[in-house]
Amino acid sequence: VIALSDVLRPHARDMVTALRQMNTDVVLLTGDHEKTALYFAKQVGITSIRSELLPVQKVSCIQELQESGKTVCMIGDGVNDAPALKTAYVGVAMGGVGSDIAVEAADIALIGDDITKIPYLKRLSNATLNTIKGNIAASMCINAIAIVLSVIGVLNPITGALVHNVGSVLVVLNAALLYDRKFEM
Repeated sequence: VIALSDVLRPHARDMVTALRQMNTDVVLLTGDHEKTALYFAKQVGITSIRSELLPVQKVSCIQELQESGKTVCMIGDGVNDAPALKTAYVGVAMGGVGSDIAVEAADIALIGDDITKIPYLKRLSNATLNTIKGNIAASMCINAIAIVLSVIGVLNPITGALVHNVGSVLVVLNAALLYDRKFEM
């Protein structure tokens, strides 16, 4: 008898725990047999499992989650994951061991296949969205104040242009702070 099995990544449980702490639901979509899926899901603490799925069924699962109001990020590495990676709002391929098709279909490819980077990606994307929202609010406030100051005669066209450009520079500098953002892994 020869038995073969997938190998569980050493930090998979830590990754699932970190995602849960960020109020993120984790769902296992797999083409594997139900018993295999249950075994691996139990090892890492995943409670929502859908097994024995064909690629088109994975796509349907992603679409169901999206229709229920979820923002879906699909993580995969195989040819069978490519359609689901394309369907999800964000597709993340495990680039080192993943198939070329999965890497092409994904929005993000993790070159080192380090799944501990998934919570980091989540934190970085949340910080990016918050920065974008803050920058939009700040630029709108600066422009509103500049308009009021222009109407009452405090700003002339030249000083108004300077205020506008200073506001633009502040927004760009705030966005640049994301470049060196450190999150615990």
